[in-house]
Amino acid sequence: MARNILALLLLASTAAQATDDDRPTPIPPPWTSEIEFGYHALGGNSDSETLNSRVGFTYVKNQYRQTAEAKYLLAEKDGEEDKRKGQIELQSDMKINERTYVLGNANYVDDRYGPYFTDFTLSTGLGYQLIRRETFQMEVEAGPGYRHQEPNIDEIDDDDIIIPETVDELIIRGSAKFIWKPSKNVEVNARATGIGGNSNSTLETELNVTTAINDHVALKFSNSQKVNSWVPDGLKKRDSTMSVSVLFKIN
Repeated sequence: MARNILALLLLASTAAQATDDDRPTPIPPPWTSEIEFGYHALGGNSDSETLNSRVGFTYVKNQYRQTAEAKYLLAEKDGEEDKRKGQIELQSDMKINERTYVLGNANYVDDRYGPYFTDFTLSTGLGYQLIRRETFQMEVEAGPGYRHQEPNIDEIDDDDIIIPETVDELIIRGSAKFIWKPSKNVEVNARATGIGGNSNSTLETELNVTTAINDHVALKFSNSQKVNSWVPDGLKKRDSTMSVSVLFKIN
């Protein structure tokens, strides 16, 4: 009798273990999205207000990766508009082996106070994943493209960069980016994009530090720099922007 009871207990334990092992592991969704919003106001001898927002979307399935990002920045100083910039970037990647992928990139910038009111680039090329670790990833990209720029000749301020010629030219685009996760709640990512053409060359860098509050909300600190190879005499070649925002992750 005791032997039969022991056999039944062993059978029940084995069945329960098999049920746990057979339980399917949840598969993460192929898409992730982010919504970002920041605002700060300063008062005193000089009043200023800045609003920045961003929407990002990523879809990864099989050998394909699609990313889309839209940004908007509005700044006022002493009651007058000081900056207004919108940007949309789309990129599609297709892996051709474990580390190499073919890419197509489209980037559109509408900048009320930049040297060009419209700045559009369309490029293709190859990308390569240099490092693929759980806490650190790095990719590089390069390839040819086309650039169209319409000058912003309606500027009023004397210290704004004004280049009066319309640009239609072939370019070379290169990009490098990395993501580093030193801890569970902190993520550091950076990106540098260089564009070279006959009319002008630019280097734009962006550094972001994100600190998670919970699984869906985080604080984000960003710093972006853009350097032009040529500007009119008396003007600076570098322009920089800093922002602090709240990031909402949806997946």
